[in-house]
Amino acid sequence: MKKSLIALGSKKPVVAATIAALLGGAAVTANAVEVSRDGTGDFLIAPAYMIGGGLTTDLKVINTSDTDSVVAKVVFRHPVTSAETLDFLIYLSPSDVWTGTVSCQAADAAGNCTKSVVTSKDDSIQLPNSTSFASATVASEIVSDNATASATGRVALPNQGYIEIIEGSAYAVAPNRPGVLKSNILAAHEAAGNLVAQTATPNYLAGSVTINAASLGSATLPMEALANYDNTFKVQVGVASGLDVAGQRTSVADVEEALWVNNIAVPYVAPAAGKFSLATFTFPTKLTYNNVTDGQYPFASKTCITANVYDNFENTIIGTTFNVSPLPTSPQTCVDEFQWLMFGSNIGIGSFTEGWARIRFSDARVAVAQTLTPAASYNAGRAGVPAIVTYMIQDGARLNWAYAASAR
Repeated sequence: MKKSLIALGSKKPVVAATIAALLGGAAVTANAVEVSRDGTGDFLIAPAYMIGGGLTTDLKVINTSDTDSVVAKVVFRHPVTSAETLDFLIYLSPSDVWTGTVSCQAADAAGNCTKSVVTSKDDSIQLPNSTSFASATVASEIVSDNATASATGRVALPNQGYIEIIEGSAYAVAPNRPGVLKSNILAAHEAAGNLVAQTATPNYLAGSVTINAASLGSATLPMEALANYDNTFKVQVGVASGLDVAGQRTSVADVEEALWVNNIAVPYVAPAAGKFSLATFTFPTKLTYNNVTDGQYPFASKTCITANVYDNFENTIIGTTFNVSPLPTSPQTCVDEFQWLMFGSNIGIGSFTEGWARIRFSDARVAVAQTLTPAASYNAGRAGVPAIVTYMIQDGARLNWAYAASAR
């Protein structure tokens, strides 16, 4: 019987002994995971989703192979703790695209979402608690409602967070061309073993995320694509997946090396009628350090973000300095796994009307070497953090969203 489509992140235990048994003593080696240059990979990250207050978010995931089918897991992550708040599987035939929308249908007096819904009329997703797939006439609606949480175990998604798309495995399903039956992809996945061969996760996935603001328009961003992540375990709903799971072929340190950034260039316009600028920060590996003491690599060694703000004429001021959690010093601005900072308030711009800011992650202590098997130094001796930084600018009728440029 097909497992329930939806499960809480808190119900995702991973037992070390079970993993060890599944691995059968196989060596876990570091891989050359990297940010993809062409936008395709086997692990996608949507740096942000936003819902409520007139905001909705559209998701698009593409299987770029014209011969292989792919099963992928969509994971919504909490903005503060990176906990899995919702997960489901999508079944992509060759050259297939899955689309869905996440929205907030009810909120409390403070605007916090109390009922969120993921809606899709795409046949790449199953109907909740069913073996049938959605269609243009029968949409899949994954409802997370605080009012019914005691019965369903699903609380509403936070108003913002980030999303991971994990390529579980690629399958050769006849006739190995567009039009493969989704039921056959499902059957291939259910028949597969718990361990995924390294060759079974080619860099097939691409995707995009679109934030829709009723009064401002829409802005689309390609998902950050990591290549050669090489997922190790069969993806399942209700079972933890991703960077914090022990036993993965690719270590968290490998991913941190790929995402390492510093000296980030972010353009801005001064806040005014019809104008605003913000920078978003996503720390997708910080979930590994939520329950550890200070001194863990790399976040405890990064005490602050410094913003050097420039105008278009090369005039400059020193903007605000922010702490990066989990340090106890004040003020703690960047304490969450995902957050945004507004130019003109969080980041001071003086009297400048437009320009750019150099955001630097800096401290007297730079990153230290990890104790890994095999041993590796990664970013030892270099200031910075493993972060995905974007900027969003509303300037009149235009709403732009883009990745910030950085020098490592």
